[in-house]
Amino acid sequence: MILAERARVLSELQELLQDARAGDGSVVLITGPVAVGKTELAHSLAGSAEKESQLLVLRAQASASGKNRNADLLEQLTESLQSTNYWADDELPLTRRGVDRTPSRVAHEIARCSKTIPLLIVLDDLQHSDPESLDAILHLIRLSRTSRIMLVLVVAEGSQLLIPLIHAELLRAPHCWRKRLSPLSPSGVAEVVTRAFGPDVAARTVDDYYRYSGGNPLVLRALIEEQGSTSILRRVDGEPTAAEAVGELEAGQVSALAVFTSLHRGGAETMAVARGIALLGVAASVELLALVLKTDVDHVAGRVMALEEAGLLSEGQFRHPGVAEAVLSDPEFTQLQVLRYEAARVLEAEGHSRQVVARQLVASRAVTEPWTVDVLRESAVEAVSQNDWSFASKCLDLALQGQMSEADKGLLITDLLQVQWKLNPARLIKYLPECFQLQQTGHIPDLRVVAVLKLFLWHGHVDEAAEIVLDIARRGEGSEVQQQLYGFLEWARMGHPRLYKRVREANHSLLPALAESAGYELPRPVTALRTALSDENHREAAAIAEEILAAEPADSDSATSALQALLYADELVLAESWFERTMRDMEAFDSMGSRAIHYSIWAETVRRRGDLQAAERNAATALRYMAPRAWGVALGLPLGTLVAAHAARGSLEKAQEYLSWVVPRGMFLTVFGLNYLEGRGRYYLAAGQYAAAQQDFLECGELMKSWDLDIPSLVSWRVGAAEAALAQGDRREARRLIGRQLHHPRAQSPRLRGMALRVYAPLVGRHHRVAMLKEAADLLSNGSDRYQHFLALTDLSRAHRGAGDAAEAHIMSQRAWRGAVRCGAERVARTLLPESARTAPVESEEPPADSQDAVQLSEAELRVAKLAAAGETNREISVKLFITVSTVEQHLTRVYRKLQVSGRADLRDCLAGRLTCG
Repeated sequence: MILAERARVLSELQELLQDARAGDGSVVLITGPVAVGKTELAHSLAGSAEKESQLLVLRAQASASGKNRNADLLEQLTESLQSTNYWADDELPLTRRGVDRTPSRVAHEIARCSKTIPLLIVLDDLQHSDPESLDAILHLIRLSRTSRIMLVLVVAEGSQLLIPLIHAELLRAPHCWRKRLSPLSPSGVAEVVTRAFGPDVAARTVDDYYRYSGGNPLVLRALIEEQGSTSILRRVDGEPTAAEAVGELEAGQVSALAVFTSLHRGGAETMAVARGIALLGVAASVELLALVLKTDVDHVAGRVMALEEAGLLSEGQFRHPGVAEAVLSDPEFTQLQVLRYEAARVLEAEGHSRQVVARQLVASRAVTEPWTVDVLRESAVEAVSQNDWSFASKCLDLALQGQMSEADKGLLITDLLQVQWKLNPARLIKYLPECFQLQQTGHIPDLRVVAVLKLFLWHGHVDEAAEIVLDIARRGEGSEVQQQLYGFLEWARMGHPRLYKRVREANHSLLPALAESAGYELPRPVTALRTALSDENHREAAAIAEEILAAEPADSDSATSALQALLYADELVLAESWFERTMRDMEAFDSMGSRAIHYSIWAETVRRRGDLQAAERNAATALRYMAPRAWGVALGLPLGTLVAAHAARGSLEKAQEYLSWVVPRGMFLTVFGLNYLEGRGRYYLAAGQYAAAQQDFLECGELMKSWDLDIPSLVSWRVGAAEAALAQGDRREARRLIGRQLHHPRAQSPRLRGMALRVYAPLVGRHHRVAMLKEAADLLSNGSDRYQHFLALTDLSRAHRGAGDAAEAHIMSQRAWRGAVRCGAERVARTLLPESARTAPVESEEPPADSQDAVQLSEAELRVAKLAAAGETNREISVKLFITVSTVEQHLTRVYRKLQVSGRADLRDCLAGRLTCG
């Protein structure tokens, strides 16, 4: 298969073999770069010769590892002669015990045998042979001229230094021929690929085959075998035809191993250079390699040139993308970390970028010299600017193991805390005690420590955070520090009121003094949150939040605060539209922590809109991005959402499973604890544990009032407590609670008012009840809360039935059932609406491909729309359909425009025919 472009050489060798049969012996030296088919050519000649009866083929191979030292070339040749059974024992003196087997005697005996029958002798890897065998080969070279012998010697390129006498003899012997092989040309590669897969596939892929193999036959064979085993072409659209069963080339591990094997066959010095190239990557140059390997530049240049000629390198880099990893993973490469540190030292001395140096240091896990700490810190800063939080974390974590002053350690540890916050907040827990101690001993600048105070609160370290705040306040250094501290405390007041209370109790005058010093000016994210949680001007929160989201990076804490502000201001539709944008932008950031928090806020947003399935999906995604301990006190947010959503859907077992999770004790004294208490209260209501439900809702109320955050859009605790009271027959308490809810200035949005009216309806007379439930259903009908709309329609159906209007009751029951399907509460609807559950048509979970709305979409748009409706992210869709994320976004933009829907929340219902669109 790989003998393409070798036909002429093979023909010349066969002619020389015919001359040898006639008594005109010859010696052929086959040489060339590693793995270009030297051995294959020699054995192809031997294989065809073995089919002839009047010719004897002898083969032997030397071994670089010395495996054949006990059976060296002389021994192998002797055994080959004996195994032929061509001569009797007395005709082969070499086979007799005790016979002198000097190199000269062996050579003469072999030459004597050629008088009986012509000999083709193939000796492979001659450069690894032992001295005695080489001496015999020298004699045989001289004797072959007048014997019926063709001697084929296969040697590696550059073997002159290893076997100089052999090469010298060949140069002066007139009957010696040199055949140098090179890698296949592009046309030769095309010939081989065409023979394997046909002209169509070859036309598409030959450039890739040549680019990865460089024409090296061993690598080319591995690539072909590798591609053949893949069997199916991965294409962008459609199914592959039979002619396309093999196609778009992917260079994998098998072909990488072929390159690795070739490198090993080149010898230890070649392997050393290959390791240096793999280790230095694009920074590799002959000069740098020589410095790292501590060897001569000319020596390295020669090895690099040899690998270039073998087709394994191109412009000093491996052609195959997987070779560097294979070389660095070699278990025999025991000095890898040592060499990496040496590479870092050389790169730093030669003025290469700090990040290139740092990558070598991180891989070496060594910080033995002072300069390494500076390199790692500077590289971490650069990595953060590139949103490479993972590498920044590795740099800072390693730097912290080096020698430094306490002041430098304070700077380093605050940097590390902020980086770990982006990646995985669980990792920063172990650094908080040391950070606290360094601050208390004055080794961290105030501005630095203020920036990480929220991380102490995230993991419930309220006492330490309070101590730090009071310590900074006592010094009162700098207006910028005071302004930052004021902004932090105002932020903490809305999310972590316990800290705010501790500081105020310890120093009553601190907060007014900080406010005055800051000119009562707050950071915009804090202003957005404060406005969202105020009784007045809360509608301004949306405008402020949108300004922030338009200006700040998607993974920033400012963007998170803005999204929270939209949630607390009850601007749910606006929030959902921004979530789609921010999550799309988030794909450019290496920030798992930010993604998790955004998904959890998104989950609560869609839960409040009544999209229970999306709420479960987003909250579960948030928990996949961060493990429970990483969430700290914020664990209450995704857990509370999941519990409430599962309870609303009637999945009480699943809700109970989440309630069994261990949560931080400090969580219940934060805003996240309110979310958890509300979710647990909803579970208790669904499970019929009304007293426990009422206790959770009332506890929410007490905490919110004590924190001066009694805002229904934060948690509508009065509605839940009223439901629990009503279920226990306490109509007076229910009326009192709902009355206050209805008169609260922040409970006038359609969603909140609709919820309250639905619960209030059983407390009024029968005639007023229908009207009140109609108003509630109307308020909730615009999609502000699908789940509450379903409940309102269910209650309205019952009210009509109680009033004797069976026809209207049936209509409302059917509407309620459709609403239950839309929000994912079919299980609950089967209990509340048994008649409708029996008569309503079963709606498919999969959007029908031939629906009226779907017909408007192209095939590609419909594929994207179905996956988006099923909850897949743009990145997941791109992977499944083998298209770019940008293409997914373009398809979705056209889908939304054609179907006239605002986002994914309505897309599923639109495709399934449960929502009028288009």
